[in-house]
Order: sequence, then structure tokens, then C-alpha cells
Amino acid sequence: MNNIIYQLTSLVEKALHLVILAMVLFLCGYEINYAISSGVIKVQNVLMLFIYLEIMQMVNIFFSTGKIPVRYPLYIGMFALARHISFDTVEGLDSLYLSASIALLSLALVALAYRDKLVNKKGPELPEL
Repeated sequence: MNNIIYQLTSLVEKALHLVILAMVLFLCGYEINYAISSGVIKVQNVLMLFIYLEIMQMVNIFFSTGKIPVRYPLYIGMFALARHISFDTVEGLDSLYLSASIALLSLALVALAYRDKLVNKKGPELPEL
């Protein structure tokens, strides 16, 4: 019974990842169509395309490995916050809070980069007696 439930949830998970991929491809095409039809390529359009690219890479990694690396949502969050700060009206302490959020996400990425060195750090080898 557990095997059937696992297979069913795995199938639903894969189907939903395909739905996410289809939605991202649609949105990516919409951004490109908007840039072509308006005749203007803006930085915010490029940032959105980069966010879509990160989501597509995350889905691709899921289908190739069965896992989603934590760093991709962190990248997506950083770029979304940077886009929000750059192109939306942000005033006062909100800009400081958003900048601090980007700094925390950056620290999380640094911590992930060094986690293997910290967790798997071996002590000096002792000579055999």
C-alpha cells in the first residue's frame, strides 16, 4: 500500500513540475513577445527572463536527479527582491529591509557553498600504533 501511495505522489509531483515548466515557458514567451512588439528591451524584462531561466533549470535538475537544490530558490528570491527594489516604488525603511533580505540570502548561499567543507571536515589522521 505504501508503494502505491509513493508512486501516486511521485506521479503527481512530476505532473505538477511539468505544469510549472509549461507556465514558465508561456511567461517567457510572453516577455519576449512584449519586448518585440513594444520595440523596447528593458532591464526588468531581462531580469524576469533570468528568473524564468532559473526556474527552468530547477525543474530540469529535478527531472534529471529527482531533487531540487536549495540554492535555486535562493537565487530566484534574490533576483526577485533586486527587481522589486529597482523598479517598484520602495521608500524609507522598506528599502533597507529588502536590501537586508538580499544580504541574508547571499549569506545563505555562501553557507551552502562551504557546508561540505564544514560538515565533512576531517581531523588530522592519527598514526597507527
